[in-house]
Amino acid sequence: MKLLILKFYLMKNLNLLTVVIAFFLVTGMTHAQNIAISDVSHTADASAVLDVYSTSLGMLVPRLSSNPSNPANGLFYYSTSSNSFYYNAGSSASPSWTELSYGNLWSRTGTNTYMTNLTDNAVIGTNANPFGYKFYVHQAGPGLISNSRIDGQLEIWDYTGVGNLMLGDINDNGGANGIMQLYFGGNAGIRLLANGNSYLNGGFVGIGVPMALAPATNVHLFDNFANPLPQFFIDQPGAGNASVGYGIPGRNYAVGLVQDLTGLMNNNYKICDGNMVTPPLNYLDPFTMMEIHNENAQPGIIDFNHQSRARVFQQPNPDFDPFFGYGQIIPNAIWTMVNFDMLSYDEHVEWNLAPAANAGPSYFQVTEDGYYQVNSRIDFILDNYEYEEPIHFPNYPGYVSIAIYVSTDQGQTWNMYAQGNKLQGADNAPMGGWNDLRNNLAPNVSDVVQLNSGDWVAIFAWQDLWGNGLPLRVIEQNGAGGPPTQVYCSIHKSS
Repeated sequence: MKLLILKFYLMKNLNLLTVVIAFFLVTGMTHAQNIAISDVSHTADASAVLDVYSTSLGMLVPRLSSNPSNPANGLFYYSTSSNSFYYNAGSSASPSWTELSYGNLWSRTGTNTYMTNLTDNAVIGTNANPFGYKFYVHQAGPGLISNSRIDGQLEIWDYTGVGNLMLGDINDNGGANGIMQLYFGGNAGIRLLANGNSYLNGGFVGIGVPMALAPATNVHLFDNFANPLPQFFIDQPGAGNASVGYGIPGRNYAVGLVQDLTGLMNNNYKICDGNMVTPPLNYLDPFTMMEIHNENAQPGIIDFNHQSRARVFQQPNPDFDPFFGYGQIIPNAIWTMVNFDMLSYDEHVEWNLAPAANAGPSYFQVTEDGYYQVNSRIDFILDNYEYEEPIHFPNYPGYVSIAIYVSTDQGQTWNMYAQGNKLQGADNAPMGGWNDLRNNLAPNVSDVVQLNSGDWVAIFAWQDLWGNGLPLRVIEQNGAGGPPTQVYCSIHKSS
């Protein structure tokens, strides 16, 4: 087998290209193993069927304005329309032209490569619409954007405003601890640190707030009324505190639910003077400012769940004509329990009612330690109930009074806690045979009473105007059947 050598010698100082071609022909089958094309003496490389070689000149490929027809697979040309190279990655029947370069789109200086065509976008992925972004990563699929990665630091700058300020950056914050920051005026307004303190101090934050509304406070939660869940939720799945703290100069407060680790009670809401919600201790706990708990719990300084409330009245005495409005008969100069027999309300079923106006006893039985506000009023009628007529000559000087009594042994003994008005009911001298003070017979009492669970509270009345006893006045509002007035008592737990 003979070597076929084709050499083209280009003489730079000649206007005519001289071509010398030597063909060595061999009878039978003849093969050309290598071809070298060069402007200098050069031997074709053994690995190349065609070796184009020069140290001063380039190679010019065919230049076309459009794709050629029926191209062979691998056909290569330079497009004068887009100023880039194309090759056919398909077949002649079904061409698939692949563009190799974009002219001056990319440039390089030192170790840096730049995208210098500012009208184009850099897209990684397939079938992607970059939506105007200069850098876009697209994962082919149903609208998913994923598989993107940036190693090192990413910075976003504003070179259009005054000062050329950084808008945001993402970096490793000194190693193995990611940080993302957004800036305003050169300062980090939002700082999210993977392992450390994070800040949002660039303005108000709205959660669920419509864009047209804009947040109005540092944290603005907006309820769209369609979500049945709480808009703000703190979850503590184990035993301990789930609380919110409030700090002011020199003081800290905590609000939340606390579980009693002794098992005496569960899930008690507290407001405490301290950094955390304190476990329930006792009534004198100095840190508890307010507490709400269940029936088996220890009391707090303020207890909404045990806010006892009761109001009672006395109805007309059934032994007399209702026309006269007589109620219970109070004997002369003896402190006597007022027998209330009609409820207006009783929050925790603590009032024991008398079965009738003249039958007692009637008292309030305390179910929880605390302070109770007690208010009561009675009204005497200066009538001789035996004859159902006015008294013209009562004992003088004579008085009526009212008092709060407390029993610590469930009614075995009663002790006066506070006495109310002591009102004079008769003149000291005759007044033409009619010396009574008929409109000065309604004493009242009001006081805060410290009581313990199990104590009894009752209202007692006193009079020394008439030796046979003086009736209390009971008048029904709005006619018969209306709620009675004049003789009543109300009790509520204040703390």
